[in-house]
Amino acid sequence: MAFVFATRGLYTLMNSAISGTTDIRCGVLTNAGTLTAAQIRDTNFVSDLLALSGIVETTPQYRQDLAGVALAEVDANDNVTLTASAPTIASVPAGQTWRNVFYYVEGAADGSRPMIGVDTPASTLAPNGGNVTLPALSVTITDTSP
Repeated sequence: MAFVFATRGLYTLMNSAISGTTDIRCGVLTNAGTLTAAQIRDTNFVSDLLALSGIVETTPQYRQDLAGVALAEVDANDNVTLTASAPTIASVPAGQTWRNVFYYVEGAADGSRPMIGVDTPASTLAPNGGNVTLPALSVTITDTSP
């Protein structure tokens, strides 16, 4: 028999690393390059992501502190979901095309900010001087062991 996680085990592991008081943040990329799943998986810190060829963060940086961070254990679905509210950035000038949102845990510098992941929305966004609402964070982890 293979190892199988108990849903509470997944929750306990995630809760040890992330809780409602964890300082989770996001930033926005305007990169000309295309991020692959393999590249994202191998990034440990924000500095690793920004060092990838063709990956560029917005200028100025629009990094946001996420509110409403929560973990939910769902035994019926055998999973744990991490969520946070969608941040809104006020009065973003025109001139850049936004392609990706990256999520991380705040640290002293990019080299000590652990990566959580990258969201690539279905379409790019070209700010026009108004407010921009980024996607809400919603990540579900499920054990697919037999």
